[in-house]
Amino acid sequence: MAKVLLVEDDASVAQLIQFTLESERHVTDHCLNCQTAMIAVRTGEYDVLILDWALPDGTGLDFCKHYRSMGGNSPVLMLTARHSSGEKVAALSAGADDYVVKPFDPDELAARITALLRRPPIMVDSVMRIGSIELDKTKFRVKKNGNLVTLQPKEFAILQLLMEHPDKYFTAEAILSRVWRSDMPVSTDSVRTHIKTLRKKLGDTEGERIIESSRGLGYKMSTDEQ
Repeated sequence: MAKVLLVEDDASVAQLIQFTLESERHVTDHCLNCQTAMIAVRTGEYDVLILDWALPDGTGLDFCKHYRSMGGNSPVLMLTARHSSGEKVAALSAGADDYVVKPFDPDELAARITALLRRPPIMVDSVMRIGSIELDKTKFRVKKNGNLVTLQPKEFAILQLLMEHPDKYFTAEAILSRVWRSDMPVSTDSVRTHIKTLRKKLGDTEGERIIESSRGLGYKMSTDEQ
């Protein structure tokens, strides 16, 4: 699961991309122009950015340059009808990591996103283990002590987030930002409800604390021996 920022002003193209990525269990925020996209990257965290070249208030090329200049280091994929070698070189020189020409094959786009997500070390291993919990990102499967645990998609996404960042606290607000689309009418109460259910399914008890919580800090999974 990754959180993706899509900056695309063509509604039909955006809808196709969102459907493709969400079928891969990614969460996609969609912006129509550079202005709203800049607000998004300043207020949220994204694992990948997909940028159209021609936008109503600027270009994806200039946006990429500005994003890199402000310290943004998430992978950037340019998605555009421009196909000359000079334009590809310009995009890569501006800081883009990949370049896909429209019209595109949705399966190829999904594969390229997966390839970009492999770059951070945290995304290399398909199976993660902390204590008695094992999570397989490829098969979307969770086990406790070898026994299968059935989770809903958001429960799985929360658990994956915590396991990818062991010993790091996430507030309910941070989890909401990473796991839910920004335009969805949900609150931190929903996060807390999902975590409560997740704990129950994992057999999280005082005797075996799987997801730790601390007032003011949030939630984490610890690598310390329980």
